[in-house]
Amino acid sequence: CIGGLPVVAGVMMNMALGTFYAVSAFMLPLEKEFGWTRTQTSWVTTLGIGMIASWYVVGGRLQDRKGPRIAAAIGGILFSLGFLLASQTNSLLMFYLTIGILAGTGNGFGYVVPTAVGSKWFPEKRGLVVGLMVGGYGAGSGIFGPLALSLIERVGWRSTFQIFSVIFFVMT
Repeated sequence: CIGGLPVVAGVMMNMALGTFYAVSAFMLPLEKEFGWTRTQTSWVTTLGIGMIASWYVVGGRLQDRKGPRIAAAIGGILFSLGFLLASQTNSLLMFYLTIGILAGTGNGFGYVVPTAVGSKWFPEKRGLVVGLMVGGYGAGSGIFGPLALSLIERVGWRSTFQIFSVIFFVMT
C-alpha cells in the first residue's frame, strides 16, 4: 500500500487538470451558438498546450523554491477560474483567453505538483506513484468528457463550465 490520502489528492488534482483534454466536448455547442468554425475553436487547445508547456517549467521552479502548496494553489485557482470565466464567453478571443490562456496556465502550474511531490514522498514506489498521477490526468478526460456531453445536453454549455469550475476548484 502506498501513501493513501496524499496519493489520492494528487490523483484527484490531476484528474481535474486532465479535463483540459475534454474541452472538445464544448466545441460543437460553441460553434453552433456563435457560428465559429472547427479551425477557430481548435486553436484554444493549441494555446492551452503551449501554456501548459511554458508554465509547467515555471511551476516546477516555483515549487522547488517555495514548496508545492503555492504552485498547487496557483494552478487550481487559475484552472478553475478559466472554466468559470469561460461560461461568460461571447467572443472567440474570450474563449481563447479563458480556456486557452488562463486554464492552460493553471494546468501548467498544477500538473507539476502531484508528480514531483509523489515521487519525492515515495521514492521506493516512484514508478507506481508517477504512474498513478499521470493515469489520473488521463482519466480526467475519460471521466469528465462524457459527463460534459451529458450536462451540456441537460443544462447547456455555460452552466456546465460553471459546474466544472466548482468541481475542479474542490478537486485541486
